[in-house]
Amino acid sequence: MPRLDLDVFLEAIPTPIGRLTRLDDGSVRFAYLTDALPHPLSLSLPLREEPYSDAVTRAFFSNLLFENAQRDQILQRYGLDFSDIVGQLEHLGMDCPGAISCVPMGAGPAKTPGDLTRDYDPIDAEDFTRIIVSLRDRRRLPDDTRDPSPLAGVQGKVALTRLPDGRFALPKRGLNVPTTHILKVPRPSEMALVRQEHLLMQIMHRVQHHPVAETEILGADDLQALLVTRFDRMVEGTCLRRLHQEDFAQALGLGPHLKYQRNGTSERSFNAKAVGRLLVQTENPGRARQAFLEVTLANLLLGNTDNHAKNHALLYAGARPSFAPVYDVAPILIDRTVTHQLAFDVGGAQMTDEITAVDLETFIRALGFPRVTPALRKRLGEITRAIVAEIEPLSGPGLKLLGDALAEQAGWLAQALEIEIDIPERDGLIINRP
Repeated sequence: MPRLDLDVFLEAIPTPIGRLTRLDDGSVRFAYLTDALPHPLSLSLPLREEPYSDAVTRAFFSNLLFENAQRDQILQRYGLDFSDIVGQLEHLGMDCPGAISCVPMGAGPAKTPGDLTRDYDPIDAEDFTRIIVSLRDRRRLPDDTRDPSPLAGVQGKVALTRLPDGRFALPKRGLNVPTTHILKVPRPSEMALVRQEHLLMQIMHRVQHHPVAETEILGADDLQALLVTRFDRMVEGTCLRRLHQEDFAQALGLGPHLKYQRNGTSERSFNAKAVGRLLVQTENPGRARQAFLEVTLANLLLGNTDNHAKNHALLYAGARPSFAPVYDVAPILIDRTVTHQLAFDVGGAQMTDEITAVDLETFIRALGFPRVTPALRKRLGEITRAIVAEIEPLSGPGLKLLGDALAEQAGWLAQALEIEIDIPERDGLIINRP
């Protein structure tokens, strides 16, 4: 396997910030080319002169590659091995998530800020409907529509830009400028997901103080889509630019397979202690720690047991990152096709109904709280009561199961919190265990 070198760029920095290399033996390494950067590429890759070895380099950069149709096509077209992440990024690296791009040496920056007045082509109403229909029925864009930024996930998705006048647009051909929103369209049989995810995001916003990505329902009946505002974007006048972000798997130096604690080891996994070590490196560790705890409790109460390492992120607006807004709250507990095991253990518990008061206190301390104060217990109780208050109106098609899930989770978590709450009586759910 011949040596291959790629330049690594951050948007708006005109020269490469690093070099990603595949060596002759197939191993990979990354080296910074400058220390004059506003922030490192990752908490797992702090600025230093010495190159990074295969394990930590592979962990970070493999998380930039989505397991989607485009990746499969590249593997087949160029005869690449699945483990050859540098070879794949040679062809896919212009469209990495966030502000990063990986391109052949000398190719120059792949990503540039966008001008909202000249760098985008508006989409008319007819084409917009065609896009939604194609994503719903085929999980891909119409053949004559270019994809500005391939996205991961089981639903059909497209990245769009909303112009100042409210119209949606795509980047002009040949320009790799930012988008502002993600449009998610489920299959016809799963159309209820649009309303469910929108409602859960709204509840998440109401019950805790950490920012939550804005969502909006577009369309009606059997043709609906969820519009999600991207949190890693900044608009200054008419200039739109990307903010660097990394998910928790990247920040912890874990490959995508290790996004669940159950797939890791005691030394290398997505767990409470590891999260605590990340949060202490943020710009406001105390606030980030409190936010992660509150978001975790709210996720569990809302039936989102799939809040894995790639569903949490750090956002870089300065030298130290902040805990990124909540951006993916899904009603996993009502999906009977997947396991409902927690993405990370709470104390010694791997299922919600196993969590005890001791487990909860162990988890809180592992995150870095010196102790569980009465004020903290009161706050967690307030979140639980606020979500229980949302249960009663959840009835009818698409919402009844959601209410059942909230009641199921609230019963177990109220017990772990050792608080008494009058929880509306609902039907029990089938819990899928590993």
